[in-house]
Amino acid sequence: MLSISQVAQETGLSVKSIRHYESIGLISPPPREENDYRFYTTEIVQQLHFIYKTKQAGFTLKECKALLLLCENEDRNSADVKKIALEKIKEIEERIKQQQAIVDQLTKITQQCPGDEHSDCSIIDAFSRS
Repeated sequence: MLSISQVAQETGLSVKSIRHYESIGLISPPPREENDYRFYTTEIVQQLHFIYKTKQAGFTLKECKALLLLCENEDRNSADVKKIALEKIKEIEERIKQQQAIVDQLTKITQQCPGDEHSDCSIIDAFSRS
């Protein structure tokens, strides 16, 4: 059994995040000792590792919860898990396209700026237009 600070150190999550995950029901409520301190079981630590890794992969807390429920369900269909992962890939690819469009636009207006001592600047002009 580990304390919350030990769990935070082991999982890479902050104490605040762990408490938040508990408050929203993302993890099982940890048992409490006689002094009312929480202690974290191996099962809860595994849940937190899972959440950390899914968050690192770009999943929202809602998606993490869905994946965690599937992880803990031995009767799950891998098709359900794959569907969630494929949806996340599509979402990330769309964000990449949007970010690349921003980079392309900013590159274009930056190349048009003379970058000299004069006040004329295509970058300011581009942002100032309605």
